[in-house]
Amino acid sequence: MNRQLAFLIALLAAGAKAEPYRLEEITLPAAMSPEISAVEFSPTGRLVVANRHGEIWSCDPARRDWVRFAYGLHEPMGLYVAADHDVYVGQRPELTRVRDTTGDGVADRYETVNAEWGITDNWHEFVFGPRRDHEGNFVLAIGLPDTAGAFNQLHSRTPIDLGKIAREAKPSAGPWQGWVFKVTPAGKLVPWASGFRQAAGVGVSPEGEIFVTDQQGDYIAASPLIHVRRGRFYGHPASLKWAVELDGRKPAPDQLEAMRTPPTVVLPHGSIGGSPGDPVWDTTGGRFGPFAGQVFIGDFTKLISRVDLELVAGEYQGACFPFLRDATGVAAILSSNGANNLTVPAGTDGQKYFRDAPPLQGTRLRQGNMRLGFAPDGSLYLGQTTRGWASGDGLQRLVWTGETPVEIHTMRLTPRGFALGFTTPMDRAQLAQKNSYRVERFRYLYHSAGGSPRVDQSNIAVVEASVSADGRRADLVLAELDPGYIYQLEVDGLRSSAGVPVANPLAYYTVNRLHSGRTFTGPLSRPLFAAVPRPARDRANTGEGRRVYLTFCVACHQADGRGGGLPGFAAADFVGEKTRLGKGDDELLGTIASGIEAKGMPSFGQVLSQEDRQDVLAFLREAFGTRAANTPP
Repeated sequence: MNRQLAFLIALLAAGAKAEPYRLEEITLPAAMSPEISAVEFSPTGRLVVANRHGEIWSCDPARRDWVRFAYGLHEPMGLYVAADHDVYVGQRPELTRVRDTTGDGVADRYETVNAEWGITDNWHEFVFGPRRDHEGNFVLAIGLPDTAGAFNQLHSRTPIDLGKIAREAKPSAGPWQGWVFKVTPAGKLVPWASGFRQAAGVGVSPEGEIFVTDQQGDYIAASPLIHVRRGRFYGHPASLKWAVELDGRKPAPDQLEAMRTPPTVVLPHGSIGGSPGDPVWDTTGGRFGPFAGQVFIGDFTKLISRVDLELVAGEYQGACFPFLRDATGVAAILSSNGANNLTVPAGTDGQKYFRDAPPLQGTRLRQGNMRLGFAPDGSLYLGQTTRGWASGDGLQRLVWTGETPVEIHTMRLTPRGFALGFTTPMDRAQLAQKNSYRVERFRYLYHSAGGSPRVDQSNIAVVEASVSADGRRADLVLAELDPGYIYQLEVDGLRSSAGVPVANPLAYYTVNRLHSGRTFTGPLSRPLFAAVPRPARDRANTGEGRRVYLTFCVACHQADGRGGGLPGFAAADFVGEKTRLGKGDDELLGTIASGIEAKGMPSFGQVLSQEDRQDVLAFLREAFGTRAANTPP
């Protein structure tokens, strides 16, 4: 019996209760571009949104009386709404204050607050934020540009430097690209922390702490949620060229490892999306369900995730859970093309780590959920922008129906394992059974290639499970508990005392440190243990090669093998240019392992095993080497 059918049967057996959350479509004016790139609310409760075409619109959420407040901005990606008539907007060239001084509801003054960072005409330069901290400073982040695109170096307003610190795929072309920084109320830029690839989501917690999400890719093994502290380095070396204390020195790889602060919570690629956006805190006081104080994160995929943070030995870490996901299915994963990790979260190992979900009733969740905002009534607004990578831009609203969801509420570290809290009383007999829980652990590698496989994987035995009298807590004692690992928990069989299954029976806890303060001291860029060798074989496995291709290669080389891209950075066309696969195995395997830096192809030598590389080459030859040019694989 598949999981969706079991889920539906369980619902019927439990009396077919209403779903805990209802998703609604927000109708936008025909004149508004639907690429929503910011969602905020004014102090009076007015909804204010920006779109990538450079406009700011606002309305009363009940009346939907949309008014265009401002226009002519350069790809705004964030707003801080000081008042209905006073908005700060982060756009590519500057932080701008936009005001209506005449009282007619339309801005008439555009004032530059700060414009000190580097900018070229590269297509991949984004500025995220602003949020505002407790001291009144604006918090912003600048992503890294992409070498698969032009850089206008003529008449630049700041120095342009395309040199590299290490072997990064995306350089930091201008000052503060790859940084999180603050702008004071007086307009002064204060660099805060470095090492970010594309910190597309900026948040400030109710306690005033800065958190950002970053994007999986070179030096970022899987997308993380990061607690940003002043002066720290978070992994991507490109931004270090602007670090004053380094004075132009290039740290060696081992120095980068020593400098790096690990991510606060890893969002495992595939299982928990592929490209996260805004982190927002549930400060609704229970009007959005039982998750007050927790963090919700949008994702480019059809997913909203949830994070439970805790302080352990003075640093934040915690667990992430799927919260809302529209059903996709294995067939869609395997047939996805072009935007594999963005359209469908295939994960670092194909569909193996993807957990499907029952489809929502009524309105379906779209892609591009990069901007979230809690409304005064406690509902969560989802701003969706896809920028041509997919389709489905717009604005949706998630409302709690009053029905308590059956979920793992919290996952907290204990000296010997984890304490699980649940949103509702559970079946105590099931909670007490050790085999109700499946625990695995794994690591990601820190190195230059795009993403990382799961390494040092192992199953961890649950040696004891104790249950609270009310059935809302289970304490698990594990056979092994060490820092430096992501612990994966699955509880597929658990049900509430009313017989309803856990809606999202999957959780990941990032153990950076134990309560004793012990941290991981092993190598960050290579496994601790050799991978278990596969059985001896006479030939490469093209089925495994297809899996590798769909996971790591299809985004650039396309599902039909025709590649493409910008001149000078175009991925190989295996179908139209037969000489591509006419080279010898040794040469092609070497290319896969080492990459082609000048063309933006990452090295996969530390990501894929020798057998994986042989398998994917065999698949390439079978699928594209002799196939007609118009035949898909």
